[in-house]
Amino acid sequence: YLFWTEWGQSPCIGKAHLDGSERVVLVSMGIAWPNGISIDYEENKLYWCDARTDKIERIDLESGGNREIVLSGSNVDMFSVAVFGAYIYWSDR
Repeated sequence: YLFWTEWGQSPCIGKAHLDGSERVVLVSMGIAWPNGISIDYEENKLYWCDARTDKIERIDLESGGNREIVLSGSNVDMFSVAVFGAYIYWSDR
């Protein structure tokens, strides 16, 4: 799969096959500026950070369900996120 984030009029996080077929929107509500995404294949989770809501969230990789807030900050521009084992690394602008 190819995963992406999109800003603009209809911000979303989506996935598709590598040839662009079977495009699916996983998240479209409660996001504004989704930036970095990271996949934890061991836990089957997709993580992303949002520079507007100042949150790191995650969902189930396949279904897009079980959305959870992992970290919520204030006055930070979360720009990228990476997951490795039991650790989450993030950067701000």
